[in-house]
Amino acid sequence: MNEIDLLKRVRDDVPQPDPIALARARQRLLTPPPVRRRPATLRRTVLAGALAATLAGGFLINDVVTKNDAPPPGAAADAGTFLATAARLTGASADAPIPPGRYRQITQRSQATWNFGPRNTYRGTSLDVTDWWIGSDQKPPYTAISVLGAKKEFSSETARKYWAKADPLNVKPQTLRSGDVCGVGTDGGYLAVRPQGAGSNCMPSWFTPSPDFLARLPRDPGKLLATLRKNDGMAPAPGTTPERADSAAFDRATLVLASGIAPSDLRAALYEAVRTIPGIQLQADAVNLDGKSGRAVSLVEQFGIRKELIIDPRTGQFLGLREVATITAPLNGDGDPMPYKRGDVVKWTSVSTRITPTRPTIR
Repeated sequence: MNEIDLLKRVRDDVPQPDPIALARARQRLLTPPPVRRRPATLRRTVLAGALAATLAGGFLINDVVTKNDAPPPGAAADAGTFLATAARLTGASADAPIPPGRYRQITQRSQATWNFGPRNTYRGTSLDVTDWWIGSDQKPPYTAISVLGAKKEFSSETARKYWAKADPLNVKPQTLRSGDVCGVGTDGGYLAVRPQGAGSNCMPSWFTPSPDFLARLPRDPGKLLATLRKNDGMAPAPGTTPERADSAAFDRATLVLASGIAPSDLRAALYEAVRTIPGIQLQADAVNLDGKSGRAVSLVEQFGIRKELIIDPRTGQFLGLREVATITAPLNGDGDPMPYKRGDVVKWTSVSTRITPTRPTIR
């Protein structure tokens, strides 16, 4: 046995680090500390109705309570403060009910980016748009229209031609229509259609939550977080480590928010639950896919992808999601590098709702 063999055996009894923990540590090293907004004056006027202004205007360093004059924790504390205020704003404004004979229309827009071609030198984006309508009783079946690939853009004409040859069946938009839908994917593009003649039983999940599924979720933030972290046999699975459980909890919270049908009391509870997840960060000003401005609360998840919740700082309204690669060529579940570069926006969404007098008739 030589020196090299001895070195190979050093700490060989220590288990391999969790990939999510590695990704978050790498993100902390690569991300500069957040820039704090400075007040224009040392005097600070407290107004009874200034809750929304506090959230929209950023945070002062003394907004974070510390002990023994220790420095504030930084981004995680800012994110927690932001979410706590967003929860209060959201809980104070109940959603408008759906009047009899009318419908709540949910519009989900999702844009995905991918690289392809020789050495992944080409880039494309694809937009999916889904609209669905819920009646006043909020029970299925629902009416839904989903346009897959509603708009595709490529980095060059050469890239467009290359993609047309590589995947000729996935060039033109594809429209899915149904008046017998019992679930809609939270990022759009997926419709769960119940069999003909079947009852209203539809198996909801975190990916396709129903109003009844959401009604059963606890509103107490601690109990809700436990539910989000629970290994209930549904994807996304929490895994076996605290980091994976936190990642699954954050992911499940984003799925519920992105559904567009979570009531205001549940959205507020989700904000309160998410603010206790270790590793969350408050990002700079962000916009959703529709261009609406907000602030982003993020968590680096598996494979080095940072998922961001975009929230309106004035109202606490959830606006959409964004996923950003924090490293170049992150590895997928099979250990193969994914064709992304650091800073690539992997996915970008928006969600909006409104009350409408009618819904499309689909035969």
